[in-house]
Amino acid sequence: MIIKTLYLENFRNYIKEELSFSNSINFFIGKNAAGKTNLIEAIGYFVLFRSFRGVPDNELIHSNAYYFYLKLLLEKKEEDHIYEVGVEKVNQSLRKKVKKNGKKVNKISDLISDIIGVFFVPDDLEYVNSISKRRSFFDYLFSLIDIEYLNTLIEYQKCLKQRNELLKRILEKKSSVNELDFWDNKLIKHSIKIMEKRQIYIDKFKNYFYKRVKEISNENDELFIFLEQNDINSFEKEFLNNRYKDIYAGTTTKGIHRDKFLLIDNKHKDITLSFSQGQRRTVALSLKLAQYDILVEKFQIKPILFIDDVIRELDQHRRKYFLDLLVDCGQAFFTTPNFEDDMKMFKELKGNQCKIFEIESGKIKNEF
Repeated sequence: MIIKTLYLENFRNYIKEELSFSNSINFFIGKNAAGKTNLIEAIGYFVLFRSFRGVPDNELIHSNAYYFYLKLLLEKKEEDHIYEVGVEKVNQSLRKKVKKNGKKVNKISDLISDIIGVFFVPDDLEYVNSISKRRSFFDYLFSLIDIEYLNTLIEYQKCLKQRNELLKRILEKKSSVNELDFWDNKLIKHSIKIMEKRQIYIDKFKNYFYKRVKEISNENDELFIFLEQNDINSFEKEFLNNRYKDIYAGTTTKGIHRDKFLLIDNKHKDITLSFSQGQRRTVALSLKLAQYDILVEKFQIKPILFIDDVIRELDQHRRKYFLDLLVDCGQAFFTTPNFEDDMKMFKELKGNQCKIFEIESGKIKNEF
């Protein structure tokens, strides 16, 4: 799986650019705010079909334009595929269109595993510090490897929204309690399916994670992932018994949206209470590398790596470990503001066919 070219119009601070990439490592170099991360964001848009930074589509449009357009050429299994995305401002709303090989895609979820990528960014520390962010991380990963998980999760979220709105109407005496029966039955059904799948996939993931932590920390750290969720056998009863509590709270207080993926050390303590900043970076990196491992196992292909200025945050041992991964990976996109300093670390990559793009104020100044 290789991204061969990218064409973009009116995306972020770029007016119009076309780039051809190396099959190996592609460096985007330049000063801060030049637009390096914006290019990774444009390429990575075809992995998530949204910004990996969580930026709304309307904010991705160039300030002097009313639309952005992206076109990407991907080689996969010796076949070329063309992906296009256009987002246009129409009055007070946005119109978004996605195409694959010239045909309109009606459900973006149908493309969720077409282009597989792993993002390494400074914000990865949020997965260590925030339980809700960590839950989102695993929901995204499990959705990638199991389309039924994704579809069930989507349906669960729709039902949860409807039930919460109904709970508020009941509290305001605008609806009756009996109206909950329909949504309760649906939520229980979706919850049990998600709970079963989460347990299967977290059991698989935790082995990769444990191995990566040990390697990156040079055997100094030992960490475990523990899924804290309701008991499947008693969930239906407990959920229904919680009904009046939910009515008074005006929200659903029990369910998979409350599950916790806990990070526990060898003393059975939550690491958020004890780990240093360096150890937290080990955890964040290990989560992403375990994600990489499980995607390789599932799809039998190396995911594309997107690395946004994270390497200098690592100490010498962790940095070498990360560079070894780059040597062995497939295709990667890498941003850095200090290329000359970084190249001292990249001596092992001399045999690889790297390509370097020098960025200046939203333009490709040099390509070599």
